[in-house]
Amino acid sequence: MHSLHTTAGFKATIGLELHVQLLAAQKLFSAASAKWNEPPNTNVNVADAGFPGALPQLNPECVQLAARAILALNGQIQQRSAFDRKHYFYADQPLGYQITQQHHPIGRGGYVDLGSLDGLEYVKRIGIHQLQLEQDTAKSIHGVYPGHVLVDLNRAGVALIEIVSKPDVDTADEAVMYVRKMQNLLRHIGVSNCNMEEGSLRCDVNVSVYRDGEDRLSGTRCELKNLNSLKVIRGAVNAEISRQIAVVQRGDNVEQETRGYDAQSDTTFVTRTKEAAPDYRYMPEPDVPEIHINESWITRLRKTLPETPEAVMSRMMPQYGLVQEDVETMLGEPGCTAFFEQAVVGRDPKRVLSWITSEVFGQLAYRSQRLVSSSLTVPQFTQIIDALSSDAITSGQAKQLLIEFMDGEQRTVDELIAAHGWEVISDDGKLRVISKQLLDTHPKEVARYLKGQTRRLNFFVGKLMQATNGQAKPQNASEIMKELLEARR
Repeated sequence: MHSLHTTAGFKATIGLELHVQLLAAQKLFSAASAKWNEPPNTNVNVADAGFPGALPQLNPECVQLAARAILALNGQIQQRSAFDRKHYFYADQPLGYQITQQHHPIGRGGYVDLGSLDGLEYVKRIGIHQLQLEQDTAKSIHGVYPGHVLVDLNRAGVALIEIVSKPDVDTADEAVMYVRKMQNLLRHIGVSNCNMEEGSLRCDVNVSVYRDGEDRLSGTRCELKNLNSLKVIRGAVNAEISRQIAVVQRGDNVEQETRGYDAQSDTTFVTRTKEAAPDYRYMPEPDVPEIHINESWITRLRKTLPETPEAVMSRMMPQYGLVQEDVETMLGEPGCTAFFEQAVVGRDPKRVLSWITSEVFGQLAYRSQRLVSSSLTVPQFTQIIDALSSDAITSGQAKQLLIEFMDGEQRTVDELIAAHGWEVISDDGKLRVISKQLLDTHPKEVARYLKGQTRRLNFFVGKLMQATNGQAKPQNASEIMKELLEARR
């Protein structure tokens, strides 16, 4: 294992490039769906496939999402931005070039502050160099047919923003905290789901080392490509720092290279040397007009931004008695903190939180939905919580109601309880009659209880709940059964 800290006498300089898929319904330059995990080559049109004569048309939703990210990162939206062609030839690039914003990006400047809420014992500001819009490539699929590479064009043309940091990061831990904070922020403002396992957040890291006292930019930079998890980012950066220090200590020069990371051996390996690096031959994109944004549009957009994640955590933790992990979990689901704060009024925060993060999140994951686009409303959710708290329904019935609401059910909880025949039996006399019948039916279990196997009480409570179709209050059922059992001593 490599140390999380730089070897004595050496320090590291680290910069990150994040490729973030936008939560736009359609692609950057076509009307094809940008939905993930669809059957191969079903979300593609002539522009995505690079048919001659097919012209790109800029999706304004992507511009707005990119601008939201810039403002949330404390950057400056450029009132004039333009696209470039980045030429390279590969099977997953049907156009023969990528449309990007190398020279005139939509955003410049900005920063992310790391501190105690991020697990850092000191305050660190990571500057943003630029933020640019660009289109994604197709996906190459290897190993299905030996000797052949399959290409899925669904991802071709999907809208990305590339966020390029300044070389302000010093350690692998800071790099991981920076990426995690970006994930939380971009999810919170509804720009991206940032799921690294889906490829909607991909990370490249530039690493160099220098001796104490030297300029922090004096080392030779190597780029680590396609790091697809926080664990891999930490491992790759530490491995590369250790490798470069060892090279310098031998008296050799670090070569400028692109490298990959092998997690099994915890080492980096060469994928491309500087001499083999392609000449991208950037040129202005002739088929996409410049983007011109006025100040009033920026002002209106700024007013739509929610409270920052740091402000939300600092306020919600003491206000509702939550821990940081609770709030971070909700921040990871767009609209969840607002949903919670509406639902929690007059209710137990821990119970509301538990139901949101377990039951609601579970249904969202099963349905591949987002909370903001689901059928569930705050009034429906609070009706479930209230009915559960008053013992009007059981936990299992509450989960069934949640499923029905998320399927689009419009009736109230009270109406659904009546429709299902779930009204609580509040007549103790009726429960006693049923309970006595159950005791008479199971004399051996009664005998076991009376001999000291007090856990048999649960057997009888379960039988009573079953006999009443869950209409008895569990606590009431337990009290009545215990009283009747004890009376038989």
